Amino acid sequence: MSKTPTPTVTDRGLQQLILGLFIASGAAGLIYQVVWSRDLVLLFGNTSQAISTIVTAFLAGLGGGALVGAALASRSRNPLRLYGFIELGVAVLAVGLPTLFPALGGVYGSAYTSTSPEQLGLIRFGLAFAAVTPATFLMGMTLPALTSFFVRSLDTAGRSLGQLYAANTLGAVLGTIIAGYALIELMGLSRTALVAVGLNLLAGGVALAASRRTALPAGAAPPSAAPFPGGVRTSSMYRLVYFATFVSGFSALAFEVLWTRLFAEGSGSSIYLFAAILAIYLFGIAVGSVWFGARSRPDRDTLRTLGICLGAIGLAGGATVVLTSGPLGDGYYSIRPLILLPATVAMGYAFPLAVRLVTTSTGGAARSVGRLYASNTAGSILGSFAAAFVLASTLGTNTSILLLAAVELGFGAALVLAGRPLLRGSRRLAAAFATLTLVAIVAPIAGSPITHTATENHLSSLGTLVAHREDNIATVDAAGGPPAKKQLYVTGVSMTFLTVSTKLMAYLPKALRPDASSMLVICFGMGSTYRSSLILGLRTDAVELSPSVPAQMGAFFPDADRFMHDPNGRIITADGRNYVRLSTARYDVIVVDPPPPIWSAGTVVLYTSEFFTEARRRLTPDGIFLLWFPYQATVDQFKAHVRTLRSVFPHVDVILDPSRNGAYLLGSDSPLAFDQAGLAGLLGSPKATTDFATAPDDPGLDGAGWARTIMAHDWLRDRQVDAFVGSGPVITDDRPISEYYLLRFLTATDHSDINEERLRALTASASP
Repeated sequence: MSKTPTPTVTDRGLQQLILGLFIASGAAGLIYQVVWSRDLVLLFGNTSQAISTIVTAFLAGLGGGALVGAALASRSRNPLRLYGFIELGVAVLAVGLPTLFPALGGVYGSAYTSTSPEQLGLIRFGLAFAAVTPATFLMGMTLPALTSFFVRSLDTAGRSLGQLYAANTLGAVLGTIIAGYALIELMGLSRTALVAVGLNLLAGGVALAASRRTALPAGAAPPSAAPFPGGVRTSSMYRLVYFATFVSGFSALAFEVLWTRLFAEGSGSSIYLFAAILAIYLFGIAVGSVWFGARSRPDRDTLRTLGICLGAIGLAGGATVVLTSGPLGDGYYSIRPLILLPATVAMGYAFPLAVRLVTTSTGGAARSVGRLYASNTAGSILGSFAAAFVLASTLGTNTSILLLAAVELGFGAALVLAGRPLLRGSRRLAAAFATLTLVAIVAPIAGSPITHTATENHLSSLGTLVAHREDNIATVDAAGGPPAKKQLYVTGVSMTFLTVSTKLMAYLPKALRPDASSMLVICFGMGSTYRSSLILGLRTDAVELSPSVPAQMGAFFPDADRFMHDPNGRIITADGRNYVRLSTARYDVIVVDPPPPIWSAGTVVLYTSEFFTEARRRLTPDGIFLLWFPYQATVDQFKAHVRTLRSVFPHVDVILDPSRNGAYLLGSDSPLAFDQAGLAGLLGSPKATTDFATAPDDPGLDGAGWARTIMAHDWLRDRQVDAFVGSGPVITDDRPISEYYLLRFLTATDHSDINEERLRALTASASP
């Protein structure tokens, strides 16, 4: 009785099914990356060191998994079954990971105040690896496993490699869009992660069911003989391709970090912008992979073609700074990430091409994928680290992009010559790449405007630029001129200006708690609140994420040096949320002035009920928490923030800013009520009068005038707050609704921003 032939990947229906599963797997991977990164940022902070640790843990797991997966897949008689078990393993680890986070947080919290920064960095590194590397290790095994399953024919090898890489990347695009634009807003982070678990279970289960028909017959060996006619032949060429892949990975992740900074400039750093950048970046890679699959054939799959890809990446990457360093324009922000497509399409073409070049037999395809993926990942880790810690903070974002473009162009020229030096046009093409390399190097030396950020060029054209700095967190610009024109820009967005509003953040809590002796200020800004707190005689700590921000205080206050070195003050470069959660210090007053706008990516961690609860624990008995809320939100958004604060503090007071810039939201365990005489004495004191006079919007009131003004703007308290906010959602770490708001915004009928008149009209009957 004859055996039924074993179905292979030439069965088109089976092929399409497996590609669909790999799309689901790619979507799950990106969802995990978004959710776990947020979880780990809450544990370790939003500092560049913490972010780099998280990225490294993710990538190291993927690279290590690719190597091991390649070894297993190349010996497996049923790689599809291996893939199915891998996907189920990812699902199991993903379900269990959230239960591990509290334990990791406990270990990190214990070490936060008892170890040196170097030791703390090692502990953070180890904990991040323990958390995510097991799951990402399994994720890294999936591509080699399916490569071993797919690549069984010489004629379709290139097409199969391109399709696999494209499918997984396309899944990542879908995961980015669906999670970023819908799921997290509708379901929250934890339930969105469960959707990813479901995708892994689906992929694993279907793959296992299909694998029953795809095992090799007993005694048969996996295909391994027939060599690829287009592959490289010498060991030096092998090394060249592997090094090219390493360089490509280095540049790709460094470009991603720097492009994110580039496009965030002046945009307000919306989470939807970052999702769009990532989606376009991945979509370009998917398109490039599909293009390679369609074009692949021996006479095209050469070192010369790989060199052209790298040169194209360099040319297109360098063009991004030319196209974004010009005047700022609101309409431009929504479309400018599209300029990433040419570079990322070339990236997507390059990787499967490199695999094709070093694969000399069908049985060696999985091993080639694993090794090249590991090489690419190693470059990615170093590229991410270099961009975050070295390039941006020393050379600047634009110059760093040009340097990376020069590297890609130079290496592309070398590959073109190494591949087919005698082919017509090769030398001219290499010469063109070399010329463009020199241009990219010379432009920064010559001080070309394209090496400056759009904000820097804009302020320079107005003649108001006082200082420009870039650190590993952000770009920081100080604009000078008359006092009313002075502004601080962070990532191209005006953070603050000279105003009495920021000074009152120190005076109002002091008036409510005359015995207060200590204050914590989160988000330094111009240093106005920090300065006023020290003037009031309070022991003052200020926490600022960007190290370049406090250094700009001298651009706004001539006496800044006195306050920067005041023995009663301390400036801490750290993540404010992390500091509040892990510090053991306690304060009479905590003031939080988050960077605008309220929907800025990452800012939500300073608006959640969990943060308010952590801040409440850092307060002394009867202490006061103050949150500044700018008039850049709808009524519903304002109510959600006030409702969240009210869910934590038994006493809440909402004071409208007399300068009409926003509202002060105050919370405490004890009642909040002003003594009018004490208020007049504090705000009318000589120190306060002198302090207020440094702001161009100082109304010049005496103590009694100030007292009447503040009392008139003391708007809602306790039960009046309850009546105003009503029932509705609160902002939590798991449901960051102030950051993920798109669907509610699209279905809302009122998109106009609040102001004092609108708020008073809404609550005329509740006014005190």
